[in-house]
Amino acid sequence: MINHATIVAFGLACVAAMLSPAWGLALVLTMYAFEQAAQASNMLFVRFVALANFCVAVSVTFGVVRNFLATPRLFHGYASPVWFGTVAIFAYSAASLFWTPARATAVPLLTGQIPYFVLFILIAPLLIDDIGSLTRFTRAFLFLGVAIVVMMLLNPAFTFYTGRLGFNLEATVRTNPLAMGELGGNILLAGALFRVGSSAWFTQLLRIGAFGLGAVLALQSGSRGQIIFAVLIALGFYPMAVRIKNMAGFFWSAVGAVAVIPIILLLGQYLLSGQELRRWSLEFLAGGSDVRVANVTELMSAWLAYPPAWFVGLGFNAFTAVSAARSEPYSHVLFVDLLAEHGIPMFILFCIVLTTAVRDAVWVFRRFADDPDARAALAVFYSFFAYQLLLVNKQGYIWAAMMFFFQIVTITRLRMRTEMYDYDAAEADDYEPDEVTEDHATGEGLSSPEVRAAR
Repeated sequence: MINHATIVAFGLACVAAMLSPAWGLALVLTMYAFEQAAQASNMLFVRFVALANFCVAVSVTFGVVRNFLATPRLFHGYASPVWFGTVAIFAYSAASLFWTPARATAVPLLTGQIPYFVLFILIAPLLIDDIGSLTRFTRAFLFLGVAIVVMMLLNPAFTFYTGRLGFNLEATVRTNPLAMGELGGNILLAGALFRVGSSAWFTQLLRIGAFGLGAVLALQSGSRGQIIFAVLIALGFYPMAVRIKNMAGFFWSAVGAVAVIPIILLLGQYLLSGQELRRWSLEFLAGGSDVRVANVTELMSAWLAYPPAWFVGLGFNAFTAVSAARSEPYSHVLFVDLLAEHGIPMFILFCIVLTTAVRDAVWVFRRFADDPDARAALAVFYSFFAYQLLLVNKQGYIWAAMMFFFQIVTITRLRMRTEMYDYDAAEADDYEPDEVTEDHATGEGLSSPEVRAAR
């Protein structure tokens, strides 16, 4: 029963993506986990591993074309300096394949991510038109995300192995638990920060359910960083989602927010056991951190020892050639990869792109700070951005950080389009109808230019 429901839900989500940009963006941001749910429900998605992603790409592209026909100046804010900077970074990364010492591993790692680059960087930004579309996306994401989590948790094909919940694609190949943990963290954030239409009992119930289900999925996936980051970001962004009007309100909000931490820990005690629970021990947590530190140390040592690489970089995925830990496919720390593998100029360009996006995010928030619905939607989207900022420096490399770069590009696009709409509104307010007078010779009404011509 749950298998059929999952496939039907996936089909309906694809149809919704064709009809609504908000649902299209929600489908894109839940795509990796939804793909796993579909694979666990129908072997067709296992035999053709790209089928789910292909369906998402086609649906979203159709939706963008439909949105283009319905939305004036949809491409305004698309080719921004931030977008060009982002494309330049990826282009340079691809060019570095010519000198990377790890070409054998780098080429398949890069080429396999090109379709995601097209979807996230070239297509998906067009799904956000204005602040209203961001609000609609937040609501759609909550609905779709909660449905996916429920379908995954109820599907008996998902089992625990080495402390992680997943599905066996083959005898020795399992789905990626990090994608499940990432979705769980995003759902937790949306549930904690969403406020649009919060007076409705159904919305309140949805928010509570999203928070709890997101925490459950993140815990059972064994993705420790995901749940820790999500909880901390939810606490940090809460004042952004809800304006604090007085000290008493701020105090009780802070108490309620801090109370989330022991609730999550208590939930983990009931949901996890054995190997799953051991992953949360201080020993295991310290081990994960030690691996990242060792990776960074090895990569930076190789970079510093070769001065030409200070400017051109060692080349994409050079880490696998310079690291003694051959089991590690990349350093897992994006910022270090950008510096060591792509050189100082590309790292500076990345810093410019990132700081510009942060500046634009502040501008947009100030612009809508007095709008409760917009404020809540921005809090959710910005929390996703902060979440990705932490995750890409815990488990990512540049060609797997598409969602992070998508958010960078989209924030600047949102600012540019908001400025466009504000300018249009100001022009409309300043517009005065042409002066109308009467031609004394004919008695016909004449506009101001005609008056000037008659004179």
